[in-house]
Amino acid sequence: MGLTDLKFKKRRKNARWLIALVLLFAQFICFAPVNAFANCPLDRFEPEIRAFEIQDKASPQSGGQTLFIGSSTFAHWKTLEQDFSDLHAINRGFGGATIPEINYYEKRLVAKYHHPAKIVFYAGTNDIADGHSGTQVCADFVRFVQSVHKDVSDADIYFISMSVAPSRLSKQAEFDSGNALIRAYIKDDPKLHYIDVVPVMRNGDGRLKTEYFGPDHLHMSSAGYAAWMPIIRSALVSP
Repeated sequence: MGLTDLKFKKRRKNARWLIALVLLFAQFICFAPVNAFANCPLDRFEPEIRAFEIQDKASPQSGGQTLFIGSSTFAHWKTLEQDFSDLHAINRGFGGATIPEINYYEKRLVAKYHHPAKIVFYAGTNDIADGHSGTQVCADFVRFVQSVHKDVSDADIYFISMSVAPSRLSKQAEFDSGNALIRAYIKDDPKLHYIDVVPVMRNGDGRLKTEYFGPDHLHMSSAGYAAWMPIIRSALVSP
């Protein structure tokens, strides 16, 4: 074996060791009790949550729904409940929600009026836009999972990968970091699932598909939602 081959094997071994170390560190951070939003008010969406509660009181559910919880990506998806009507979808996306805000309202969104069989989660992009790291996003998502499984222990949770918008391309590294950490956290739990929508949002050359976004270069267009639908549906109906 030549010197070049030995050097290559050594670099590959070091790379595997480094990846393992990073994942171990990330797992520790994900379960750390730090919350960067601890000193910020978390109730700015109280009117929207109360409106949801009024709807839930008016139309009580017997359980078994697919509950979509997240930020404006779901809130702007006006046809979501119709698009997934066969899965008894309920849309509880609100404003520009962050994960700590979703955690703040978790009992009122999940446990108080619903006993969902499946929860589809999309949030974290606003957190990163506000300066949070991918590691913090992972930690906050772990708290969401822990809270839900205390309240609805048999629910499956589906995390939709954070998809960067054209206006937030400067944050791409944190999006990638958060997705990777959450994917690693999810992979060994049969009640957790990772839905990767990132590839469908890009052309073959790696550029974002501009037709999937609206004029604000932040929120998705109807074409973007149409691209997501079969990916989400495939994950939800798979055995």
